[in-house]
Amino acid sequence: MTVDQTARKNTDQSQSSRSSNAAHDLKIGVLVVTHYRLGEEFLQVLRLILPEAPEWTAVSVDPKMPVEEVRGAIAAGLKASDKGDGVLILTDMFGGTPSNMSLSFHDEHQVEVVTGMNLPMLIKLATLTDEKPLDELATFIKAYGQRNISVASELIPEGDV
Repeated sequence: MTVDQTARKNTDQSQSSRSSNAAHDLKIGVLVVTHYRLGEEFLQVLRLILPEAPEWTAVSVDPKMPVEEVRGAIAAGLKASDKGDGVLILTDMFGGTPSNMSLSFHDEHQVEVVTGMNLPMLIKLATLTDEKPLDELATFIKAYGQRNISVASELIPEGDV
């Protein structure tokens, strides 16, 4: 399946499920842009944990894709995700193609890019009930993601490992 087909499929699913997910649906759109199918897999795990989670769009970037195709896929994802108050783009790592290409939309759209996404960030976004402006949401979710990175042995009392 091409990136455009995946974006269209996820958009169709998103539109059909928005009414049933209204309690968790932010006014700010969420777009996941990652290498290969990592974002799609993150969203699949999110729906395993939270079956009523919003059907956000994922854009999968293959290193062999032409720049124009990547940019077009992200543009389509932004269009599908934008609910009027901007789009929070989550990428897998700063400096990679998904992040760099997403950043190229910053000046022409109401977009904020948060890099280094993790599953706790997605869960928090899916269950968030208080609305925040886009810039505050980006700062909040970055800090939340950082707080949820742990060394397991530091969390478990000594002798319980």
